[in-house]
Amino acid sequence: MNLPPTAQPKLAGYMKNSAIFNVQSAFDGTVFWCWWRMDDLQGDRAKRRRQSSARGWQMLGDLGRYMWPDIAGEAAYETVRQSSGQPGLIIDGVTHCASISHSRDLVAVAIAKDPDAMIGIDIEYRDPSRDIEALSRWLFDGDAKGGDFYQGWCDYEAAFKATGETDPQAQAQATLIAIETMDGFSGALARLAA
Repeated sequence: MNLPPTAQPKLAGYMKNSAIFNVQSAFDGTVFWCWWRMDDLQGDRAKRRRQSSARGWQMLGDLGRYMWPDIAGEAAYETVRQSSGQPGLIIDGVTHCASISHSRDLVAVAIAKDPDAMIGIDIEYRDPSRDIEALSRWLFDGDAKGGDFYQGWCDYEAAFKATGETDPQAQAQATLIAIETMDGFSGALARLAA
């Protein structure tokens, strides 16, 4: 993780126990995001998904403390599920839109610095055994193949999280970027400015 020089001494001990690394910013520094590979998942698929989800919520708090290092005290940071169902992070009484995604052993989170912006993040494992042809017909009228399918899927999901819209035409109001995570995965980050 590349911390600003002024933040390194203050966060050095904390970051050892943190569930974030590789923090990146997008949209001119208005959205921060990171990912984490979980190497300790256990149990069946449902149990592993619960573990990934719990790690995502932990990562939101950790990313918030990274973004706002000068706010003191654990009580200043609260992760919440907003009435829309979307995650949020309350910093000193102000709710900031957040987003969580997990696929297989990878978890990604994002937080908007601007409390009026809506965001969405999505990651997806590129499973070679998945029937992407059928999924492509359903989602993209058969136009997406291979890696393009997975990027298109991530774009759709991230835009849905940011806009709340299922219609790809209505999602066009969101700005999308592809994000890099790790080999074998696709990812997207969407932002809808206020």
